[in-house]
Amino acid sequence: MIFEKEDERFYLQFLQNNIARMNTNSAQAKGWCIAIVAALMAIFAETKNCSFVLICLIPIILFCILDTLYLQQEHKFVDMYNDYVSGKDCRPDVYKMPMDSYEKGFFGFLKALKSWSVLLVYPPLLITMLCIYFL
Repeated sequence: MIFEKEDERFYLQFLQNNIARMNTNSAQAKGWCIAIVAALMAIFAETKNCSFVLICLIPIILFCILDTLYLQQEHKFVDMYNDYVSGKDCRPDVYKMPMDSYEKGFFGFLKALKSWSVLLVYPPLLITMLCIYFL
């Protein structure tokens, strides 16, 4: 019995590590996006070439999608963790990751896209770039 408890503890630690990794990846996506956009805006300020403002839209959109995918994965791991702790998943084999049962598809993506951590970074960047381009 002690062996099972230890396996369960390691399983929960594994889930927590995955949650932390997805969170770190999400933060790094934001950091890279802001760094790339800042570099492109510095080039725009020097050259006054509006094409650099339009090029800024590419990393904003791509990193927004990437960040949202990381958040979606994080939500799945949090759900797995919560289900395991509450006993809702009937204690499956601790050596398996039943990610398929947490597949949320497009609606899970939209839920992650509406997260405050996405909405506070990417839309303001996008709006700023569009204002700079059109004004």
